[in-house]
Amino acid sequence: MHPGIYPSIHPADYHALPGASASRLRKLWQSTPAHLKAEMDSPKESDALRLGTLAHHVILEPDKPLPKLVTPPEEYAPGKKWTYAATACKEWRASQEREGNTVLSREDYDALMGMTASVAAHPWAAASLEVGRSEVTCLVYDSANRVDVRCRLDFVPDARPYLVDFKTALSASAREFERAAFNHGYHIQAALYLAVWNALAGADDKRSEFRFVVVEKSPPYAVNVFDASPEFLARGAEDFKRTLALFARCVAEDHWPAYEPTIKPIGLPKFADFV
Repeated sequence: MHPGIYPSIHPADYHALPGASASRLRKLWQSTPAHLKAEMDSPKESDALRLGTLAHHVILEPDKPLPKLVTPPEEYAPGKKWTYAATACKEWRASQEREGNTVLSREDYDALMGMTASVAAHPWAAASLEVGRSEVTCLVYDSANRVDVRCRLDFVPDARPYLVDFKTALSASAREFERAAFNHGYHIQAALYLAVWNALAGADDKRSEFRFVVVEKSPPYAVNVFDASPEFLARGAEDFKRTLALFARCVAEDHWPAYEPTIKPIGLPKFADFV
């Protein structure tokens, strides 16, 4: 595909595209090229990831059709509690999926509905996602590193200086999310999204800020909204530049090393004094 902004690419088609992405560079920053290559070669979808994907769909694209959601009954036979380990339960799930239905546990269904209602009821979260375009795919070619770079923006508000990313989390508290955002490399994601969007959007629609809308995955499905600080974005830009160069080198050389083959000293973690 040519560089540009694409508003309606199917998620499966997007994830099949080559090149660097936020998730790939975040993985590279967290671990090693070998770990990233293993993930690229054998992608996995967990129940938690699937729930997050459905939450994105329901909250960011409420006007688009959603696969029929079904939950299993409490019992699969009189006096026998539902369990996916039972043959009858496995057969039921397989038949539902053949019909194109999405099977959710009652807990996950309640979580999906709870998160959706909480985001809609939060004034700043709702306003941040009110008017604009959702799930926007952007593709650029980085000539310095000779590699394609892609991203899928959760939400591009109209006439605002920021881009919005929607996250589900165990905790949306400021203390916990600040730690999680750095540990998961969200600063790299923010920098990549801004750089790619600004390379394509033109001078009239430049964005310089980045906003996270975060909702917890369990009751009370609390919501918080965070604007990335200048320091957050500056560190993101540095780590984005470094990991993109490393990714491009690994692709060009088809070499994905793990840890350096040396013996390293190990000491005590910083928290050891408090244990």
